[in-house]
Amino acid sequence: MSAAGTAGVWERLQLEFRAFPWRDTLPRMGADVLLVNASMVLAFVFWFFFYTVVLETPYPEQLSATFRSFVKVYWVFWSLMALLIFHLNGFYLRTRGYASKYKAWVIFRAVTLFIILFVFTDYFLFRGNLLPRGVALTSWLFLLVSVGGTRLAKDTFLKKYRLQATMPNEKVERVLVVGGAGYVGSILTRLLLARGYKVRVLDSFFCGTESLEGVTTHPNCEIMSGDIRNIEVVVQAVQDCDAVIHLAAVVGDPSCEGNKDLASEINKAATRLLVEVARGSGVKRFLFASTCSVYGASDFLMDEHTQIGPVSAYAQTKAEAETVVLASRRLDFHPTILRLGTLFGLSPRPRFDLVVNLLAARAAMTGKITIFNGEQWRPFVHVHDAARVFVSTLEADAAVVSGEIFNAGDYSLNHRLSELGEKIQKLLPNVELEEIKNDDVRNYRVSFDKLRTRVGFSCEKTLEDGIQEVYDLVRSGKIPDIKAEQYHNHALVAAFMPGPDAERLSLTMLETLARNE
Repeated sequence: MSAAGTAGVWERLQLEFRAFPWRDTLPRMGADVLLVNASMVLAFVFWFFFYTVVLETPYPEQLSATFRSFVKVYWVFWSLMALLIFHLNGFYLRTRGYASKYKAWVIFRAVTLFIILFVFTDYFLFRGNLLPRGVALTSWLFLLVSVGGTRLAKDTFLKKYRLQATMPNEKVERVLVVGGAGYVGSILTRLLLARGYKVRVLDSFFCGTESLEGVTTHPNCEIMSGDIRNIEVVVQAVQDCDAVIHLAAVVGDPSCEGNKDLASEINKAATRLLVEVARGSGVKRFLFASTCSVYGASDFLMDEHTQIGPVSAYAQTKAEAETVVLASRRLDFHPTILRLGTLFGLSPRPRFDLVVNLLAARAAMTGKITIFNGEQWRPFVHVHDAARVFVSTLEADAAVVSGEIFNAGDYSLNHRLSELGEKIQKLLPNVELEEIKNDDVRNYRVSFDKLRTRVGFSCEKTLEDGIQEVYDLVRSGKIPDIKAEQYHNHALVAAFMPGPDAERLSLTMLETLARNE
């Protein structure tokens, strides 16, 4: 490794050392040392009495001396090993934010791994003084009760009596929602206001302002109209905010394929501008809306560690933006990426360019639907749940979500497109179904374990809920023409004309980004 590379590694180690919350974790580490040693000593005492009372082993004094010697020699070693394994399993940085069931699994895994590694280390390094296997088994049980029981009991007590306030709730008061008038944003804005946050919405409003009807007069809501490519607008919007939720984008494959330069400028370059301004303005939390489309095409179940393979311009711009967002993490700046599934359902800003909504609307209008490439998988998520996941992540402990990527959705909503057609037919028996093949190669099933276990999130809405509500809306006649451009992103983008100062905004933004490279 070069001198520069070595210096870089050393600098990262120093950064991690300074970033570690020593003041908060040292008491918990000390408590774990006491619990580990108490469990190990108690296991020796238990087996000593078992050998001498039950088995009536001769020379109990010699056995007692052997056990005491073992504890005296090994206590530092097993204490350090336990702390290392517990730390690697997230005891001191992540598990406070885990859902209870997953927390129990992590504790079980860590304690079991500690005992197994200690036994093997003892066997290979200290063959002359082997740890009795009965002591190992008993200490494992005692550790599960002590280390695990204290944590789970505390977690249960605090939740029952609502005594625990998470770090984000203590610090986050004002939230900037970029794209707050959009399909997800118009619901998210309402959810945040209902939970007591002060909300500032920044939107270009090229979709109109109807989606925020009834919200603009809320005392905790502030509305800003502006272009996120304009650094002056971004600086003004971010001022005094504790968190930023970035939803603004050129969304969808047709929109991006026909406007690649605009998509790259807004989805990637403007995201970088927003990140840099937010970080420089003292914002602590930054939530970025990405997409499961970054996975591309695969027959395997995808999780956050899977190598991405975007096959569309939209997915490519989101993948590039993810890199920018993750690289921005600092000690006092906590970005989180949420990869949303294929959205559906009703919103104050309706859309009929989404597969579930479009099919349900066509079923209502014509009684016929067409499914393209029915064998393809999609991870669907209702727009209401998509908004909820941002609230849940915002309210999670920063140590759990900082610098992390989460697939946002639910296992129960992984479906083939053919299954979608079958569900529509089951709900609406008179609908005719046709299946056609085309050249769309996107295909992905997604794991949502990480979001469920760390944040405790699960979806409330089903695919049937979304189908029924869209069908009922169209049948009611409240939407006279589902083909109108305000319901289709690609039509809106095609009609959207950036203003006479677009060139100046782009140059200003690019100059700003160049200074931050």
